[in-house]
Amino acid sequence: MIRVFFDMDGVLAEYRFVPYGEMLKKGYFGGLAPQKEAVRALRLLADDPRFEVYTLSAVIKENPYALDEKKRWLKEQLGEDISQIDSIFPWCGEEKADAVPGGIRPTDILIDDYNANLRSWEKQAVAIKFLNGVNNRHGSWKGRTAGGRAEDIVSAVYEAVV
Repeated sequence: MIRVFFDMDGVLAEYRFVPYGEMLKKGYFGGLAPQKEAVRALRLLADDPRFEVYTLSAVIKENPYALDEKKRWLKEQLGEDISQIDSIFPWCGEEKADAVPGGIRPTDILIDDYNANLRSWEKQAVAIKFLNGVNNRHGSWKGRTAGGRAEDIVSAVYEAVV
């Protein structure tokens, strides 16, 4: 079984350029708009019996609302589908790979928008940069990318495991 891990902020949910203090306020994470095509891609992969799908999203320790808001956001956006998707929430600054129970496998796939997470992950497994319209303007990521329609994101995952 191939595991696919979706980041939330900047992938499943919109990314906002805001001062750090804004991210510490109640309602910030709960109020992020979904990136509908990424959410649809997650659902498509979750329905494919070859894949186990997870969300893997860092939580800011200094925001006492962040974890509950992220969990509620997922429940609101995924509805009944949430029961087939496990969520992992490491603290910001921790390696995402270290948060995966049992560690990551070479066939595990991370879909994330943040290069530091991707670079760390690709040392051991498969990293796909999610292009959300505000990142990769300088082309600093040279690896796999995905964005746009849900079908394009799913295709990038299929290509990564062939």
